[in-house]
Amino acid sequence: MFGPTTLAFEGSGNLISPDGSLVVAFLLFLFFCFVMNRLLFRPVGRILDQRARLIDGARADARAAGASSDAKVAAYEATLRQARGEGYRYLEQRRHAALEDRAREIDAAKQNASKAVDEAKHQLAAQATEMRSSLEQDSRQIARDITRTILGRTVDGGAD
Repeated sequence: MFGPTTLAFEGSGNLISPDGSLVVAFLLFLFFCFVMNRLLFRPVGRILDQRARLIDGARADARAAGASSDAKVAAYEATLRQARGEGYRYLEQRRHAALEDRAREIDAAKQNASKAVDEAKHQLAAQATEMRSSLEQDSRQIARDITRTILGRTVDGGAD
């Protein structure tokens, strides 16, 4: 029922008897290895190698782009810091100039106010002198009128 293999197992102790089919199987194995290597393994290996090269190239490009981007960002930030510094210096100069202009205007206003006060003092002094002389004349006239009314006559002279 099982054939010669069973007999070989039972009798001689040799499981496989080498014959010509073993050589054919070995040659077929080598042929299929060659064919599989040629049709499957090498193309797949080339594709995998190409893929690895592309991935490595893409990674290198990404690293270079990242480095370039970092350099550009650093340059941008440096330019931005410089521009801010210049802007702050410009604003400080403008503020300083404005404060100087303000101080000059305040000094000019003080001088104008001082001149106006001096002129007003002189005018008041002149008006006071004029008013005194006018009051003095009026007081003399009133004194003459009172004297004439009380005494009934005109009095000339006096303690002037």
